[in-house]
Amino acid sequence: MNLETLVGKWSLIGSISINSEISFVGGEPEPNGVKDWLNGSGRELVETMNATSGLTLELCSDSTFTETKYGNPAVYWFSDEGVLESEVVPFNGLVKANEFGFFLQPDEISSWATPTDKYGVILRYDDGDTKICDRLYLSEGKLIRTINVVTDELYLDRIVIVYKNS
Repeated sequence: MNLETLVGKWSLIGSISINSEISFVGGEPEPNGVKDWLNGSGRELVETMNATSGLTLELCSDSTFTETKYGNPAVYWFSDEGVLESEVVPFNGLVKANEFGFFLQPDEISSWATPTDKYGVILRYDDGDTKICDRLYLSEGKLIRTINVVTDELYLDRIVIVYKNS
């Protein structure tokens, strides 16, 4: 898949979120637990999404993206600064790619939250306590955005946001 397959204006049609905790093996956290969670696609959650609207994501061929909110979309949301918000707080930035896929990053990232690449994904945020990854992929003509969050190397959130081409 190349960036051109993602380019366009996408409208929110649904979302679902789950949370969990890192598994323990022999009294110790699963050694690959954080990496495995951040690399998850959430594909199995798409069929159980809750319908909602009120957000557009425009992906451009120059690798930029913009988000626009209208109304009050029912989406569990972490801001570009890693904060769990009570409502959607859109942000703009760049679509970045590596061998594992496409990822969103905000325009500016504070120096104290600059992500590392040690997990195989391109993080949008990493302040040491909270790591956030926004992965994009296409499935059955829909754009899927999976936001994987790890807090304190133990607590896990996954938000799957589904868009249709508008």
